[in-house]
Amino acid sequence: RMNIDVYDDVLSDDLLKFVQVELTKMTWNVHGTFSDNVGFFNCVTTDYLSHNFLLNIFNEKGLTKTKELLRIYVNLYPPHAGGKPHEDDGDTTLLFLPDDWKEEWKGELIINEGEETISYKKNRLIVFNAAIIHHANINLSNKNRHTIAWKTLT
Repeated sequence: RMNIDVYDDVLSDDLLKFVQVELTKMTWNVHGTFSDNVGFFNCVTTDYLSHNFLLNIFNEKGLTKTKELLRIYVNLYPPHAGGKPHEDDGDTTLLFLPDDWKEEWKGELIINEGEETISYKKNRLIVFNAAIIHHANINLSNKNRHTIAWKTLT
């Protein structure tokens, strides 16, 4: 793996349920249209106490070493939406995957144009160097796929 850490079952069941319910209450903005003219959405959550609390949990568990938080947001990929390859600002990106998901629905994280893929799996945290080119593969399910992202300096 190239500077990519993957952690499974990072939150307790009750805290994960809280995160899942909170996602249903967010206000979404169109963020981009990349695949077959299907857009995806995001919600900036930098001021959410819950998402700052999650970052503290990840730091306390030693899963990441954050010196400074740049921002937090949630991406929502509706059915048939995916992302386009990009790198992030900051030093380290954390992606948390909160949804119940099946592998055949795709939506995995694609690294360096397919050099590596990391499956979308509920309660998974992916931590990687922000300069790594990555994107979300197309969502082949009939439900929304969420990812919580933290952009940090380490």
